[in-house]
Amino acid sequence: MNIAQIERAAFELVACLWQRKYLPNDHPLVHPYIESQEVRNCVRRLAESFGLRVVRQDKHIHILVQPHNSFHTNPISELKRNVKSYENRVDLYIMGVVWMVICSEADNDIDSKIKWENEGLSYGEIEELVTKALNHWHELDIESEGTFSKDWSLAVKEMHKKWKLLRYHKLENGRVSYIKESKFGLIDGAVRELEKDKMVFIERTAQTSRMTPTPVFFERLRARFGNMDRYQDRYDVFQVLLEDVKETGEMGA
Repeated sequence: MNIAQIERAAFELVACLWQRKYLPNDHPLVHPYIESQEVRNCVRRLAESFGLRVVRQDKHIHILVQPHNSFHTNPISELKRNVKSYENRVDLYIMGVVWMVICSEADNDIDSKIKWENEGLSYGEIEELVTKALNHWHELDIESEGTFSKDWSLAVKEMHKKWKLLRYHKLENGRVSYIKESKFGLIDGAVRELEKDKMVFIERTAQTSRMTPTPVFFERLRARFGNMDRYQDRYDVFQVLLEDVKETGEMGA
């Protein structure tokens, strides 16, 4: 391949990834990337110039936004525009807890992980885990006189208060309605963001919904957090906090 062909192959791949977020490894645009080191280098330079990163996983190639140096719109601003359940910044914080709870299931023991991959999580199960997390963190924050929330940069008091005041869900004609002013509404808003990128599949019934992860979910999780060396100590402590939440018997807000 000459220089023009290399640059064209790199540009077409990055442009397509920008639109679709990921492509299967057998896609025609991915072939030059797999076969040519020069194309890979060109893709890397092109992606980095926009604050992006291209990562190849087992079945797909993904494009990721770099957290601090991307030309892309601020993620919070993007969520404010697109998330229908958004009311204020505390809603976004709570949705972050929902995502954290969902992602933590990918790091469970093998039996729990297999069950989650096959059966997923119902919105009721997610609500229970979020409630336990916020209750537990609220207690830790009180005991530490606010040090816990400062150390972890968590708006514990605000999230706990908002979550406690939200209704569980709303029934309309015998079916669950995911309105903004409900816990299920915030959960649905968070899960739908994952569904947009085909990271989860949502099964809806009259009384609840259930989300199950797709292979793309695990690939993007590995692509984003595969190199945890810099954050391993903090990650390990955070996992302990999550395990404390799952083991506690606290229920309800």
